[in-house]
Amino acid sequence: RMDENYILLPHGVNFQEAIFPDTQENRRMFASLFQFSNCSQAQHVLSFSSDWEIQEDNRLMCSSVQKALFEEEDRVKKLQQKVATLEKRNKQLRDRVKKVKRSLRQARKNSRHMELVNRKLSEKLSSAGGQIPYINS
Repeated sequence: RMDENYILLPHGVNFQEAIFPDTQENRRMFASLFQFSNCSQAQHVLSFSSDWEIQEDNRLMCSSVQKALFEEEDRVKKLQQKVATLEKRNKQLRDRVKKVKRSLRQARKNSRHMELVNRKLSEKLSSAGGQIPYINS
């Protein structure tokens, strides 16, 4: 819609048609955020006058809604910080696991190499055991 000066006006809101289905889960989810019962004063139809923005601001400044929105924003901010911290810690732990796995592979490789060297030395000693004269005999 446009006014007489061809300025676009926001469209009206149909309060009969629900955006979200009326389920218990949705009621629980939105209960803390949208408590319009203290704010609406039984005026569900918005009048689009020249001070429509002021009316909209006043409606949004309703203390209970504003408080709920601020609380939700704070909660979201805290959760985002917690998620960032946990992701950072998770990356640190993954890096540590990679290093430990690398060290374990290297230790196993060194162990196999040392076993091979020991086996070769044992074979040399056993084959040369009869050939080496003992000094004390």
